[in-house]
Amino acid sequence: MTTTSTPSGLRRAARRMLTAAVAGMLLATAAVAAPSEPAQAAGYNGPHPGTFTGLGFDACTAPSDAQMTAWLQSPYRAVGVYIGGVNRGCAQPNLTREWVASQQAKGWRLFPLYVGLQAPCTTYLRRIDPAQAAAQGRAAADDAAANALNLGIVLQSTIILDIEYYPSGNAACSAAVLSFSSAWSARLHDHGYLSGLYTSTGGGGLQDHVAAYGKPGHVSPDTLDFANWDGVKTVSDPTIPATYWVKRRMKQYQGDHDETWGGVTINIDSNYLDLELAPTRYRSGVITPSRPATRTVRPGSLRSPR
Repeated sequence: MTTTSTPSGLRRAARRMLTAAVAGMLLATAAVAAPSEPAQAAGYNGPHPGTFTGLGFDACTAPSDAQMTAWLQSPYRAVGVYIGGVNRGCAQPNLTREWVASQQAKGWRLFPLYVGLQAPCTTYLRRIDPAQAAAQGRAAADDAAANALNLGIVLQSTIILDIEYYPSGNAACSAAVLSFSSAWSARLHDHGYLSGLYTSTGGGGLQDHVAAYGKPGHVSPDTLDFANWDGVKTVSDPTIPATYWVKRRMKQYQGDHDETWGGVTINIDSNYLDLELAPTRYRSGVITPSRPATRTVRPGSLRSPR
C-alpha cells in the first residue's frame, strides 16, 4: 500500500470543480495501516450505511467494479458515492444499479452523497434562493430519493446533503441554509429515507445546525458527516456537543490524497464512521413535486433526536 497526499486545499469541492475556498482545515499525511490479511467480507443488502463502525472513503467518480474488488485488500469497508445534485462535478459512468448490487455482494457499505444548491452567501454559481429555500430543499430530496431508488439503494438508507463551507455570522444566509436543510430532511423522511448533512467544522454550516438541533419546527439531519482534516480517526469534536448525533456521526479526517491497495491507486477522502441505524421508521406513497406527501409513521416509532 502507498499513500500520497496533495497540498492542503479544497475538499470534495475541488474535485467537483466548485469554486469556494474552505478555510481552517489541516491535511493529515499519516498512512493507514493495512490489515494483516484481506478480510473476507460477507454480502450486505440492508440500509446504507446502516449500523457500521469503521473506515470509509469517497472518490469523485465511483471506482470501477474491478477497482472495488482490489480495494477489498484495504482497511476500508464503506464507500461514498455521489448520486446527484446540481453541483455534482464528476461524471459517474460506473454508478449503475448493477454496480450497487455488485458492491453489496462484496460486503461494501455505501454512503450516498448529494451535491445540491449551496449557501447564498458563497460564490457558487448554483445557490439557494432564500425566498424559495424550503421548496428547493424538498425538490432536492425528491430528486435524491428518485436517484437512490433507481440505483437500488433500499429505504432507510441515509442520503447525505453536501453543504460546502460558508462563512458564519450572516443571519439571512444561515436562515436560508437551515430552511433548505430542514425541508430536505423532512421530505426524505416522506420518501422513506434518512437524511444526512456534510459540512466542515470551520464554517457556518456546522455552527448553524448545532444551534438549531432539536428546536421546534426544525428537522435536524439524522446523521452528521463533518470534515476536520486533523488525521484523527474519531467522531468526537469540540465543536459538536457530546449529546448531539450520538452514534450517528462520521468524520472526514483526511482530504484529497492518493492511496494504493491491491495494485490500484485512487484519489480519495478518508472517513471514520460510527453509526447505528436510527430507530425512526418512515413510510409514504409515491411522492412527486406536484403532489405533496403526508408522512405516515409506524405507531410508536418516533423518538426525539438524541
